[in-house]
Amino acid sequence: MQIIEQPHTIIETGIVAGIGFFDGVHSGHRSLISNIISTAQSRDMSSAVITFRNHPREVLHSDYCPQLINTFEEKINNLSETGLDYCIVLDFTVEMSQMSAFEFIEFLIDNYSLKCLFIGYDHRFGHNRSEGFDDYAKYGKILGIDVLQAKMYMPGEKHINVSSSVIRKLINEGNVSEAALLLNHPYALQGYVISGYQIGRKIGFPTANIAINNLHKIIPANGVYAVRIIVNRKYHYNGMVNIGNRPTVHSDGEICIEAHLFDFSGNLYEQYIKIQFIARLRSEKKMNGLKELTDQLQKDKEHAMNILLNSSISY
Repeated sequence: MQIIEQPHTIIETGIVAGIGFFDGVHSGHRSLISNIISTAQSRDMSSAVITFRNHPREVLHSDYCPQLINTFEEKINNLSETGLDYCIVLDFTVEMSQMSAFEFIEFLIDNYSLKCLFIGYDHRFGHNRSEGFDDYAKYGKILGIDVLQAKMYMPGEKHINVSSSVIRKLINEGNVSEAALLLNHPYALQGYVISGYQIGRKIGFPTANIAINNLHKIIPANGVYAVRIIVNRKYHYNGMVNIGNRPTVHSDGEICIEAHLFDFSGNLYEQYIKIQFIARLRSEKKMNGLKELTDQLQKDKEHAMNILLNSSISY
């Protein structure tokens, strides 16, 4: 997949593209992308998605703080796995926000060789987002391109509408296993190991305190999770993570992310770490002293090991 960051750099005579923020690159996005690719192949054209480096609402509302499933880099990596020919990356600006839908479609045609545009079933764009698919289709006919509407993607027996907002809600609630099913991969956080209180080391459960490297990423609900952990992008471990304010041993209210790696010994300080959330084991709770905490952590470890051994969710 070639990343296009400047206009007039696509030499093909025709592009079939879909447009969206593509947060998560979830199974609904992948269904849309599959339609884009198959349509492009049937027309002997190239396939693309058009996405944004920054969240449009950050430009429109200065106090908006997005909760993201993916960082920009994660999004690009996920898109690169889909078989697309191009990813067209736009910087959303105030000037772009003032374009009408007609003007924006014309902009894409003039700058990126667009011949066919897929629109998500609930996606709106253009100034004030006041127009809908029928308007976009009409503008396409005037401008000489096809505008097609993607269908709602509802897989499996549960008939859940797969969307980024549904997945964000699941992660916020701690339902990471359901989120992984809709994403087609585990939800992940990345960061670096920082110094901690080292209480876990004293009770036989040494932990790595993680400083997340993107403040816009969603932090799952407080609790204990079965996880898979990748250290320095190449060493893989099973483990468990506690998210919360450590009520048994510390009570300043600060949210900490502490990872315990199974079958690991050594120093992780300042190492890069990626945490993939597989399942939530329980909510965070205050124990009556370190003995009760140690007993509970042992139960958590056994529970986590059983889940990870039987999990079909891969790295």
